[in-house]
Amino acid sequence: MSPEVFIVIGPAGSGKTTIAQQTAEKHKATYLDKDRVSGRFVEFALTATGHDPTDRESNDYYRANLLPLEYETLMDVAGVNLRLGRSVVLDAPFGAYFGDPNYLTQAATDFDWPSPEITVIRVRVPQDVLRSRLTRRGLERDQWKLTHWDDYWATYGSLECAWSGVQFQDLNNEAPLPAD
Repeated sequence: MSPEVFIVIGPAGSGKTTIAQQTAEKHKATYLDKDRVSGRFVEFALTATGHDPTDRESNDYYRANLLPLEYETLMDVAGVNLRLGRSVVLDAPFGAYFGDPNYLTQAATDFDWPSPEITVIRVRVPQDVLRSRLTRRGLERDQWKLTHWDDYWATYGSLECAWSGVQFQDLNNEAPLPAD
């Protein structure tokens, strides 16, 4: 059986991690969370360059310099696992790349992925549910989002993914999430 790729997308607080981990368990796949793969390095780099390590959404330095490295690293690690015959589940927002229909096919080429089946699971939640979850979890990295809620939701709440060559599954995730 050929390895598969599952990419779980959605805004912070939508339940991506819960869904991604359940998907990895169900398919006996390697679980790769962008923040766990590169988050500590990104926080260090932002701090070392005088930027707020919790503000990524409005930070031009992050978006131009660090975000591409995070995703390249994630795709590279996925490629290694796929070449070893292991299916992978990628847990990351990917919003910066939604508008590029060829993003995944190009990443698969760049990082030498075999020709796996790619399923994108879009985790969706209503605005009020998302805001409540972000408030309840109380993470420092969510403070910018909550402080600038209207701007955040206007930009990230309605992003549509234009990727080609993938299967899409939509998942309405309004159910209460387990406590962290």
